[in-house]
Amino acid sequence: MLLLIPYEIETLQQERPWANWLIVAACSIVSLIALVGGGPEEGAFAALVLRDFSFPGLLGHVLLHGDIVHLVGNMIFLWVFGNAICTNTSNGIYLTTFLACALMAAVVHLIMDGSPAIGASGAINGIIGVAFAMYPLNRVYLFWLFLVRGGSISCKAWLIIAAWLLFDIWGVMTGGGMVAYWAHIGGFLGGLGFGLVALHFGWFQLTEYDNRSLLQIIRREYPE
Repeated sequence: MLLLIPYEIETLQQERPWANWLIVAACSIVSLIALVGGGPEEGAFAALVLRDFSFPGLLGHVLLHGDIVHLVGNMIFLWVFGNAICTNTSNGIYLTTFLACALMAAVVHLIMDGSPAIGASGAINGIIGVAFAMYPLNRVYLFWLFLVRGGSISCKAWLIIAAWLLFDIWGVMTGGGMVAYWAHIGGFLGGLGFGLVALHFGWFQLTEYDNRSLLQIIRREYPE
């Protein structure tokens, strides 16, 4: 099995991404406490599981993960893409964006699937959707591992993000298994849509280091 793990997306970092660091810390601490305490669906943490259209599950599900691999994998993606977005927007806007993506992912999952769900992957896919809107032509650097061999590669962001999206669509078409693929797709589309709107109104700004945004590509706008 081929593993592709991102470790950097090229862009300037204009401020410290405190909001993303806070989210990573909150997800990690709550998930670890829940796992040590017997599982994410036990005791006081059971209320955070996404089961229906009620709080705290609609947002609280992002704080729980099924095991260490689930947690670490999600936090790596959140660290890479979340930091890139947060440093070039603002901490307040980023936090609002993350929560909106989490809510969108939860709603789509409940409508299309309906099974209990935990994990931040839907919201994280929303942040990746924002990155797709802002940085489609920027390079993403990844570690790759295949059997006992590994290394690093880079590619345009749109290429690897499109591959991940196709994998989620394939997951939906083949049954999903234990993965909430509809949450991934819902979060991604929510983040992509919000990213395009935010770029249109100037809430998100590219830096001089960045290539064209997806909105500029759609409008056929070229740097002067």
